[in-house]
Parts: sequence; C-alpha cells; structure tokens
Amino acid sequence: MCNRAPASVHPRSLFGNLKPLGGVIFILLLLAIGCSRPSPEIANTPKRVDGPAEKSEVNQVEAASKGTAVSYDVEQLMAMRLDDKMLDEGWIRLFDGQSLFGWIDAGNANWRIEEGCIVADAGETGLLCTTSRFGDFEIKLEFRSEVNTNSGVFLRTPMKPTAPDKDCFELNIAPPDNPFPTGSLVARSRVEPAKLPDFDPEHWHEFHALLDGSKVQIWVDGLQVVDYRDPTDLKVGHIGLQFREGGIAFRNILLRPVQYRTLIPSNSMEGWTATAAEVDIDESGAWSIQGGPGQVELREAFGDFLLQLQCLTERPNVNSGLFFRSIPGDTMNGYEMQIHHGFKENRSQPSDGGLGAIFRRQAARAVLSDDQSWASATLIADGNHFATWVQGIQVVDWTDTREFHENPRLGRRDQPGTIMIQAHDPSCKIRFRKLTIAQLPEQPRPLETP
Repeated sequence: MCNRAPASVHPRSLFGNLKPLGGVIFILLLLAIGCSRPSPEIANTPKRVDGPAEKSEVNQVEAASKGTAVSYDVEQLMAMRLDDKMLDEGWIRLFDGQSLFGWIDAGNANWRIEEGCIVADAGETGLLCTTSRFGDFEIKLEFRSEVNTNSGVFLRTPMKPTAPDKDCFELNIAPPDNPFPTGSLVARSRVEPAKLPDFDPEHWHEFHALLDGSKVQIWVDGLQVVDYRDPTDLKVGHIGLQFREGGIAFRNILLRPVQYRTLIPSNSMEGWTATAAEVDIDESGAWSIQGGPGQVELREAFGDFLLQLQCLTERPNVNSGLFFRSIPGDTMNGYEMQIHHGFKENRSQPSDGGLGAIFRRQAARAVLSDDQSWASATLIADGNHFATWVQGIQVVDWTDTREFHENPRLGRRDQPGTIMIQAHDPSCKIRFRKLTIAQLPEQPRPLETP
C-alpha cells in the first residue's frame, strides 16, 4: 500500500497559558459553541473534498465546507494533462493525482492522497463519489488491495446505495472465497476465481468497464470477465470508490463518454444560425468563427448533457465562450463556459476566468491551455451541478444554489435551452474541429447545496 501519513500530533492544553479573565471568556465561548449542534440534515450531508490532503491531520472535508482556499501544484496539473490521442478519443481524468477536487465523501472513512493515489484503510463503510454523474461511458482505473480487503468500484450509483441488484453496479474487490470475488458485479454477475489473476497486495491491477445502455462489460487486467445485460433500467449515476474493510488504493482513474453525436454538420451549418458573426468551413470540416459582438446559435435545445469540444484561438487574447441552456433567440442569455487562455503572474491566476470557467460564477482553478494551440474542454450540466475539464483535468466544480430564473444570468435555469458560440468582438477569431454531446438520461438529480 502507499505509505501512511504520520499520526496526528495533539496540541498542548490551551488552558494553562490563559490569563484568568481570558480563560473565563474562552470557556464561555466553548460552552456556547457546544450548545449549537448542527441539525441531522446538515450532519448527514455528503462532504465535499476539494483540496490536496498533504497531511493526515488536515481535514480537507471541513476546509472545503468552510470555503477555505486551497492551492494546487499547477506544474503537476500541467504534467497530468492527457495526450492528443486520448483527448481526441474523449478521455478525461477523474483524479488529478494530488487532490480530491471533484469528489465528495458520502461516508466516513479516512480517504486521503498518498504518493499520487487515493487511499483508505479505516473508518465506516461508505463511498467516495464523483460530484458529477455519468450515463453511458467507458472507465479505466488501477487498484491495489491488501489480502483481506473487501472494497469495490460503484458505477451509476447514488451516493448512498441500498440495493446492489437495483440502484447501482457494484464492481467488487474481494478475496476468492467471497460470494462475489474481484471482478464480479455484486448480486448480478459472479466471476469464477479460477479466471482471475493472483492479487498480490504489492502489485497494481486494472479494471476496465463499459456501460452502454443496458450492456455492462468488465475486464480485469485485460481479461474480459463479465458480459451482463441489466434488466433494471439503471441509466445514470456517480462513480463511487468504496471503503469497507482492509486497505485499498486507487489511481489513474479515466473515463470517456459513449453514445454521443456531433453538433457540427459536415460542410454545412444546418441547424445553426449566425448573428453578427462570420463562419467559414475548411476542407476538413472545421469551423472558423470571427467577428462580433455576435453569436452562432444551435436551434436545438438541451438540458442535462455532457459536451466536449476542441477549439483553437487564432490570435492572442481571443475572448469567446460556449453558452448553454440559453434563452432561444436571445442575445447570449445563458450559462457561459468561458474560452480564454490568458493568465496573470502564473497559471493559477486566470486573467478572465480561464478556459472551462463558468463565467462570473466560478473561475477555472488553473489555466491549462494556450492561445494558438488546439485545446480540449468537457462540460457537464446536470440539474444545478456543473463541472468542466480542460486537457482532461477537472478545473470547475460548481453548484448553482440561486433562486430559479428563466435567464441564467439572473438565477438558476433548469429547463433546456439552446447552445451558442460567442463571437465576442471584432478581433475574435476561433476555430472548432470538434463539438459533440451526449444527453444525460432522464433520471432527475436532486438539487444539491455545497
């Protein structure tokens, strides 16, 4: 397993160093705080985990819930970006190697980062879940487990599943004598232990899963072990890492959508309307959009979806954006995923939100792209939750807790709307060679608060 973090150091008693009056005030404050306990609803709310866990005594769950600022090693984020081939294929990382940004603790285990992997070895049974939900996808990850570990990877799961044969797919990690050994889908499909490799606790192993409609296929270390058809019509859910008993570690968690369609027609603008912007289509089918202020609007409306694009700003400091859930026919009145690559002193300081920002709502945590180079972005809009990835790395994880309003500039918009590409000003010139979308199935997501 990864090396364990050092044990917490208990601070010296504070009371011995207080003057008498200060001590009285301090005690009264402690009593006041102790009498103010959170309601059961708050106490049971899953806990967001945003920042790096550099020390075991730092409770990053509490830090995130209090809005405490966290810093990231931007050079490491840059190094974790995916290569062009993987980006072309649509892959994104669910784990950036240094933090639990984009994850939420739905249980009470000691999840933490050690040596570039997610680990747990104590606490109550429960899941560490992605904040985002996914429908049809392919996922790959590596795991390493102690001899008697009973853990798993949950697919299309709620944060607190109750029935593995109905509300989730539980991809088990368990010894050969377990009713569902490693690679099995608990309560759905059992793998014979003789088909599996020897799970040496010192070595990493790979899960590879494909969920496409009712089809679920599982590979362990390249060997297919499950080919299952789901009769329960389970369509969408989170990815969950389970702690139950025994030490477990995960790394290299990658996902890509399947069953998507392109929004850029071949050699035409069918379905789109350009307003105060010019669109040229080259021999490869890529669009070049310039001019403005104006927009290029897809007349079809979308609500909950996963969208991926590849764009190239043809000049320095180009300002553009992709608007979604927009008021049809209106002037860019929608949520905006920013397209801008500028930064101030370093890449942790976007000059205008950064590629992937939900403009004026949440800036990207780092600028991972550059002008005049092809950049890849992924956007998930699911209920009131929004997440974005740039070059395969998640940069935004935002929940819209505002009151409902038809115009997303003024409040939370839940109903579908059009997609628009912004031509910000006369100097705007940007190319798009990929714009694909996969609608999330109609399985409503409960509204969430951070």
